[in-house]
Amino acid sequence: MIHRSSPESPLYNPNATPANLSRMAAIAAKTRGTYIARHKAGHSPDGGGLAHPDAYTSPMTPFGIYPGEYIIRYSIGSDPPMETYGIPDTGSGLIWLQCLPCHRCYTQNIKYFDPAKSSSYSLISCNDKICTGNPNAHCEPPDGYCHYNLTYLDQSMTSGNLATETLTFADDTGPTQIAKLYNMVIGCGHYNIDHREDKGAIGPPGVVGLGWKSSSLIGQLGFNRFSYCASPNGDLNKGHSLLKIGSSGALITGKETQTPLYSFQSGLYFVNVTDLMVDGERLNIPPDLFSRIYEQSLGTIIDTGSTFSMFVPGAFDALAEYINTVQALQEQFPIKDSVFDLCYADISFAPKVTIMFENLNFELSKENTWEQIEPRKYCLAILRGNRLNIIGMSQQKNVNVGYDLKNKVISFKDMACPLMK
Repeated sequence: MIHRSSPESPLYNPNATPANLSRMAAIAAKTRGTYIARHKAGHSPDGGGLAHPDAYTSPMTPFGIYPGEYIIRYSIGSDPPMETYGIPDTGSGLIWLQCLPCHRCYTQNIKYFDPAKSSSYSLISCNDKICTGNPNAHCEPPDGYCHYNLTYLDQSMTSGNLATETLTFADDTGPTQIAKLYNMVIGCGHYNIDHREDKGAIGPPGVVGLGWKSSSLIGQLGFNRFSYCASPNGDLNKGHSLLKIGSSGALITGKETQTPLYSFQSGLYFVNVTDLMVDGERLNIPPDLFSRIYEQSLGTIIDTGSTFSMFVPGAFDALAEYINTVQALQEQFPIKDSVFDLCYADISFAPKVTIMFENLNFELSKENTWEQIEPRKYCLAILRGNRLNIIGMSQQKNVNVGYDLKNKVISFKDMACPLMK
């Protein structure tokens, strides 16, 4: 797992300021929250059942457009394989990347993948069940091959061919270990738009979907367990975190750290939040605001593709009001920001925020609660959302997050995430 702001990342931007990065991240989080809320759905299978003796790991590092977002490194194709990167996204169910020929591609800092140079690349035909069973797939006569199209709320999009290809993961826990994954379904994007490019940002080559779907990396591997422990460190010399996939590699911590995991047709990872606490005091927020059963809420998801968490207005407003009250006792009063909802000049005595999950109270560290925007401006790293609650990566830094899809639980445990070089 590679931090976007790390020099190891192809998206490293040495000229980006912390204030600009954080505000861009907040805007992106709000856009993504609305997009996901519009794509809610019903029930989904509980993950694959294809046994495999090995476990896989991949470097996972933050990278330099938005703080709190990460990429993973892998290789694609053959003759020889080409190293590339993608955003590990629990909110997506497809592995895709930009491909030649580019009818339209946004700028990336590594070569575009050329499937014509890979002997293992194979297009998927229209009558293949992979095509007929994929809601994002369609056929465009007369070529007879399967196409896909994904469009996001800000009109960023990717479109191209569904194909099978060989993916290679180098295991950083054992440098001589290389895992080759054959006939993996990918999206080869020949027409791609990333509107972050309009703001001078370099986009990632693609996305590695980790959702609860058969087409995601997790679903295709058939594993029911994966975990990550994302370090916020962006220093290349100190190393990177790891995404771990498989029963022998993934770390699922003890029952005292677990909360139930729920699945629906969207393939998103839902959890049950019952309330919030500030300095040990329950806010007594109606639990329906966090639940899918209430007409004003679409539930609460865990999302590696979102930088900041978001709560629906009723829940966020109760949190902000209580924090304001506590801060006022220290004569600290809110200061305005163009993007963030709650900011202060001094958070030395800021209250502690706890997310109350079903069977688990998870207290956020100060670093996972506040984002320093300017030398004298700290903003709450939780945003006022719309109808969907999202637990984003800013609240998951230096936390081991383990997904056990067979037993339908997810674990959260604070720790100094180990770094590999």
